[in-house]
Amino acid sequence: MSSFNTLLIPVESQVRELDGKILLACAAAEKGFNTVIGSRAYIHYYSSKVCNAVYLAKSMRRFSDKMFKILNGLGHRIVAWDEESLVRLPDEQYYMHRLSPIAFNYIDHLFAWGNSGTQVFRHYPAYNNQPVHTVGNPRIDILRPELRNYFLPETNNIIEQYGDYILINTNFGQVNHFIPSVGSNEANRDKNFSASSNDNFISDRFKHKQMLFNEFKKLMPLLAETFPSLNFVVRPHPSENVKTWQQLFASNGNIHVANNGNVVAWIMGSKALISNGCTTSIEATVLDKPTLGYYPVTNDQIDDALPKSLCDIANTNQQLIEKIESVLSINTISSSNNYDLLSEHINSLSGDFATDKIIATLSHEYTNSPYHQKNTLSRLPGLLHNNARTLVKHIKRKQSSHRNSAAYHKHRFPLIDVDYLHTRVERFQHLTGRFNKINISRLSNDIFQFNC
Repeated sequence: MSSFNTLLIPVESQVRELDGKILLACAAAEKGFNTVIGSRAYIHYYSSKVCNAVYLAKSMRRFSDKMFKILNGLGHRIVAWDEESLVRLPDEQYYMHRLSPIAFNYIDHLFAWGNSGTQVFRHYPAYNNQPVHTVGNPRIDILRPELRNYFLPETNNIIEQYGDYILINTNFGQVNHFIPSVGSNEANRDKNFSASSNDNFISDRFKHKQMLFNEFKKLMPLLAETFPSLNFVVRPHPSENVKTWQQLFASNGNIHVANNGNVVAWIMGSKALISNGCTTSIEATVLDKPTLGYYPVTNDQIDDALPKSLCDIANTNQQLIEKIESVLSINTISSSNNYDLLSEHINSLSGDFATDKIIATLSHEYTNSPYHQKNTLSRLPGLLHNNARTLVKHIKRKQSSHRNSAAYHKHRFPLIDVDYLHTRVERFQHLTGRFNKINISRLSNDIFQFNC
């Protein structure tokens, strides 16, 4: 029996994933795991340097096929959740574009956000009877009343800077991507079938997003003019080009564009959230914030059902203005009363944290694992494959138009250091009374080790 006591936690989008995964890293270290957390790209480079690791994947797309094969060749085990399975495409399209049968076959255990996600995994045509654990997600743990004050310092700073504001979260990575060619082409490249296949859903979705993008661009100056004493903070999706929005509203004094820090702090400080088909509407619901959905263009086949069901919907500018006026006149935080709906999609909204359920499962399954450690010779093909892949990735980092470019990596994972991580862990220590023995060290660029 072997002990798989190293946990690799990759982070793709720092502002969205890092805080929840810091909590996960603390809980894993507390259970005796040697936990390595950092940029997904650099975690992949680093994976050759460790043996007997458990890799926690954030997705199972076609783009993961090669890396999962490498990880398997190195003797690592793979467990996974899907960051995008909470707000997801219709099942047929989700299976086609978000799940790869090749990548899926390498996974030992799956972690689902809730009952709905569990059923989606189990009904996947390539599902191979892996255990599916309906646990929730650390991103939701930090929204719960016990932990949400983790973000209070940032929230206070935001309120001090912007005063009363409405948060407008956009979700236009396809039509306003940081790298334009990636936004328009990536979805069509990420198919589990021939590239020549006709996929009207993707082209229709692109057109739908473009129409919504145009409507949001017209909406914001109107709101700024209607409510001159109120600030509007535009928060682009992490994949978006922030400069597009900054240039559009440079002359509007009460429209501000910001993409720094976790969006939770911005939701907490806002009077209300405006969005369309975005996970932030779910986060705002958990936080008991007024959640307005702006749907000037609708398509039942494309609109994400869960966010839409949680929002107070406005189909016109005038309807949205009236709803904002209503929120401002009440001037209190009103509960959305959508917990019954949420509970079908998100587990661990109360009781034990999803974080602890995940780590308990990993500890049980891998502390004394039936998988035996590979020797150097048997790991050699994986080592060579990963070194070759790393070399190719470093070459692509120099190509500004490539999805692996250094600029896009920095956009998704800005530079952080050990002191920053210590500060975040100290907040969890204060709120939970745990994690007082956590040690943090820097292993290499954008990679850090947590242990006790």
